[in-house]
Amino acid sequence: MSEHKSPDACRIGVAFIEAQLTALHAYASLLSDWIERGAPPPDFAKAHSLLARKRSHPEAHTHSEDGTPTKGTPPEDALSWPSFDTAEKRIAFALLVPCTNAIVAIADYFDVHRLSASRAPEVQFLMRLRDAALNGNTFSLAADDYMPHAAYAGLIVDHSLDGTLLFSDGVRPGFIEFGDTVGLLRYLSKLLKSMQTAISAGDAG
Repeated sequence: MSEHKSPDACRIGVAFIEAQLTALHAYASLLSDWIERGAPPPDFAKAHSLLARKRSHPEAHTHSEDGTPTKGTPPEDALSWPSFDTAEKRIAFALLVPCTNAIVAIADYFDVHRLSASRAPEVQFLMRLRDAALNGNTFSLAADDYMPHAAYAGLIVDHSLDGTLLFSDGVRPGFIEFGDTVGLLRYLSKLLKSMQTAISAGDAG
């Protein structure tokens, strides 16, 4: 993909963000009943029908270095739900993962297309959230580091957040919640639409 700002980069970005929003809404819908039932550990056996839908054949996979089969690797069904002692911690984990994925994916798209260079406070807000998401859900903001103004809907990322959580861990509160992620992505979609219009108008001129 091109690394330059263009109407196409904005258009594709809008579609990408809206797909992430759809996925977040679907995820929230699936989680609502689970949360109402007390958020018991999920039964991973129910995932087998979807996990079986694949084109690859792991048993035929070999190490690229020496051509030997990858025998001895853990079976695919060895994965289990992390151990949490409270429903609040399970809920926090379940909400953290899709939000983190969406933030990282959209921020990386902005980086690839140089949209992250925008000094729009909401874009800088996104990039600071990405940094925290990739730093173990924790802000790392040294007091002497320069940071452009990063804000969205009354929320401001500044050096006072250093060492605090991006999302709750089920014990300590987080800086933002699930709905804030959705709201930010909606705003960024509108921002890209306006950028697309401005770039197209400039090209026409």
